[in-house]
Amino acid sequence: MASAKQLPSGSWRVQVYAGKGPDGKRQYISITKPTKKEAEFEALQFQLHHREISRDSSAMTLDEAMQKYIASKDGILSPSTIRGYENIRRNNLQGLMDMRLNRLTPQIIQQAINKETKPYTDKRGRQKVRTPKTIRNIHGLLSAVLAEYHPGLTLRTTLPQKEIKEQGILEPDQIAILLKAVEGTAMELPVLMGVWLCMRASEIAALTWDCVDFERKTLTIKKALVRDKDNQWVEKGTKTTGSTRTVSVPDYILEKLHTAKESAGGERVVPLSGESMYKRLKTILKKNGLPDIRFHDLRHTAASVMVALNVPTKYAQARGGWSTPDTMQRIYEHTMASKRTAIDEVINGYFEQLLDTKKAGEAPPNV
Repeated sequence: MASAKQLPSGSWRVQVYAGKGPDGKRQYISITKPTKKEAEFEALQFQLHHREISRDSSAMTLDEAMQKYIASKDGILSPSTIRGYENIRRNNLQGLMDMRLNRLTPQIIQQAINKETKPYTDKRGRQKVRTPKTIRNIHGLLSAVLAEYHPGLTLRTTLPQKEIKEQGILEPDQIAILLKAVEGTAMELPVLMGVWLCMRASEIAALTWDCVDFERKTLTIKKALVRDKDNQWVEKGTKTTGSTRTVSVPDYILEKLHTAKESAGGERVVPLSGESMYKRLKTILKKNGLPDIRFHDLRHTAASVMVALNVPTKYAQARGGWSTPDTMQRIYEHTMASKRTAIDEVINGYFEQLLDTKKAGEAPPNV
């Protein structure tokens, strides 16, 4: 057993082996107590528990298993994904966290998921309800952890139905109003990059001047700025391999970039975080009587503009940095109301002409 050593403060500390980390290196935890006896006793308790887990991973509590799973993915998954996992571990399924994996049953898990769907009170005292997507994310992490450390447990959890909701996009006249409203403000470049160049807020926030080629009139998107598990802003690679891309910059935006660089006080093209862009956009939309959309919906709008202009799918996919054509078409292609109206008029006109020709005894019109 490890022996405790006295610190200058008078407390006693013992270093205990805690297995190997995701990188294969040995890991230790430090236990500090007022007396040597207390420190060594707790160290012994930890070692016994660690040996039990080493023999049978299903002997871990759910909280221990989640911590181990998240640690194994750190550095592999996006920092924002790891942050989401940590939020789930700290805030959800709290009734299961102290239970050993081998004590969990499908029924217990179903009850816990059912509880997550109920209204709850947030830190500000507001009544809220988790969305079906949030519930599915919670269950997704739980399923992944169990598959890794207790594969013998088969889940048959009933989850809430997926929500099918209309994504918010701006109509052409609304885009024009927005572009006019942000002209000359700190939000001009972010809005132009979102709705014109089809960029994500995280990509805009991470953009540095070395990514802008004024001679070739191009902009290279190769990184993103997101929050990590400690709520700190960190740079990461783009969302997918396809998201790393170079786009052509029109003269109008290039001129705005020239002006911004002349007054730039740092290396970032847009010195705003994604959260700041979101909040500022909300204020601008409200002030100008525009629909209450998210900043990311500017990207949806950009995709819809390309659809309305009959831009070939392959080109649109490359411009927006989507991993596959299916992703773009399934998530981001939305039809503008004005475009739907024009199509409706064509269809209605055809059938009205059919009725007219029938009355007149003429041959039906060709499609």
